[in-house]
Amino acid sequence: MENAIKIYATSTAVTLGTKIAKYLQLPLHSVHTEKFSDGELFVRFNESVRGQTVFLISKVNMPYENFFEMLMTVDAARRSSAKEVVLVIPYLPHSRQERRDGQRTSISSRMVADIIQLMGADRIITLDLHTNAIEGFYKVPLDPMSSLRLFVDHIRDCKREHLCLCSPDFGGIKRIKQYKKHLDCEMVVINKERLKANQVAHMEIIGDVKGRNVIIIDDLVDTAGTLCKAADLLMEHGAESVCAYCTHGILSGSALANLEQSKIDKLYISDTVVEELSHPKIEIVSCAELLGKAMENLINNKSLSQI
Repeated sequence: MENAIKIYATSTAVTLGTKIAKYLQLPLHSVHTEKFSDGELFVRFNESVRGQTVFLISKVNMPYENFFEMLMTVDAARRSSAKEVVLVIPYLPHSRQERRDGQRTSISSRMVADIIQLMGADRIITLDLHTNAIEGFYKVPLDPMSSLRLFVDHIRDCKREHLCLCSPDFGGIKRIKQYKKHLDCEMVVINKERLKANQVAHMEIIGDVKGRNVIIIDDLVDTAGTLCKAADLLMEHGAESVCAYCTHGILSGSALANLEQSKIDKLYISDTVVEELSHPKIEIVSCAELLGKAMENLINNKSLSQI
């Protein structure tokens, strides 16, 4: 296996790449990345990748130069005669813009798909797509892994009693139904009316949370404004405690301040975006082993759906 593949990581994903390579018991090879004085990027492989299957682990969250660095690395691998380029992108950018929101707007998640494929990626492994419709934008295989097993095991280890799962919107009901099968507990949903991105006008709970330890399940947390409002609302309706499991911790803007002031007990995120963070209410659960298993199954021609 070691002779057939090589694992690389872009400059933003070296820590995660090291964890994944350690799980696979394979070396993490280096890519030389340099930034010129005007900000222009330069990428070069330090060794031959001819005839190799290249696994490239990359974090492409903002700023956009992270995304461009990944594209350059894929192009460099292709021009260096790599047999196959498999992208491991834990968090796909622009996943919240998968359709036209009114007139004269862009479907930017489709743009991202087109650009990645144009550069020559043969396959993509990612984690918890914001919506499954994004799969249809790709002609190459896209394997969206689920953090369900990762978080379910963590929830069980915490040994909370009187659990109640909460979806922050109707779009997440399917997700928490999967969690419910493993945790055998009640579930509620929050109905919200959104004014615009990151701003909610009205929220109401459908279901009873009195005396329950509520767990909010979502795919991402950005400014945490909506999440904190939901947690406060749940506490006002008699919840014993509220914590949240969100795969992608973007945590932009005033997210940390919002969490500090909220009644939420704990926010658990994966290291798809943020890898290290010191905050009393945030704990990071690494996705390295999960992604490593997906890569291992792919290398050994085993099903990824079993993970």
